[in-house]
Amino acid sequence: MSTANQVSRRFFLAALAALALKRSQAEAAESGIPFIVIGDWGTGSIEQKRLAVAMGRTADAVGARFIISTGDNFYPAGVTSVEDPQWKTSFEDMYDAPSLMIPWYAVLGNHDHKGNVRAQLSYTQRSSRWRMLDAHYKHAEVLTGGSSAEFFFIDTTPIVRQYASWTGRFSTNEQMAWLGSELAGSTARWKIVVGHHPAYTGEPGKGSRALVDWLVPLFERHRVQVYLNGHSHNLEHIVVRGVHYLTSGAGAAPRNASAVGGTRFVRGQQLGFLVVRLSPDAIDVEFSDDVGNSLYRAKV
Repeated sequence: MSTANQVSRRFFLAALAALALKRSQAEAAESGIPFIVIGDWGTGSIEQKRLAVAMGRTADAVGARFIISTGDNFYPAGVTSVEDPQWKTSFEDMYDAPSLMIPWYAVLGNHDHKGNVRAQLSYTQRSSRWRMLDAHYKHAEVLTGGSSAEFFFIDTTPIVRQYASWTGRFSTNEQMAWLGSELAGSTARWKIVVGHHPAYTGEPGKGSRALVDWLVPLFERHRVQVYLNGHSHNLEHIVVRGVHYLTSGAGAAPRNASAVGGTRFVRGQQLGFLVVRLSPDAIDVEFSDDVGNSLYRAKV
């Protein structure tokens, strides 16, 4: 085969591959709304970048609509201002794949509370993708057929009592009243709550009695199907009394974890993120590692 024919064949195969990818992305969009969940990422490390590259490839492959950050967005002590260099080193330049230039809906973590929380809220006005609308807020997605999924983003640091002295003006009572009212009034097909701290986890010392006492009863009373969190630096799927607790906190510095009551999957010492696809009839979840390999799949 001549060199010219070889080049033409490569271009033809590349065009076919690109067409197949676009078709698969269109089919994915029709079958559900895909998004990615990552937490505990803001270190600026080589490990964070390795996972960011894998995220970019996966987001492109599934046609991700948005990304959820489960907190601890910047280590070790949040950001100082909207001009803090970590915005560039740990976020803008870190997640620079075209497929990641989509909305990032973020919550605050305990490390974020050590810095200027207002700066993370204010960066929403400066960024084309950062969407931290307040310390607690909600977002809705319309599904095929007109049903909806509602996301309730909360700040769990005030709820976890040992961090109470860090929380400044953020009121636990105000937030809990807001969450209870919003959940009670929601008619969404899917109710998904996003916070930083876990209610249940297999990482020693990371579970929160405060969340079990204050949040879990709300989830069960108002039929919340999924709680997304970080703080535990691992990947977990735990089911307790019908609520699915999904931990995605292995964004930069994974730690060890083991199975506890209700555990369906746990992976410690592994960089990774969560891929979710919402459809009217099911929520498909999949944990992926730092090279994009699938670690676990399940359906809610």
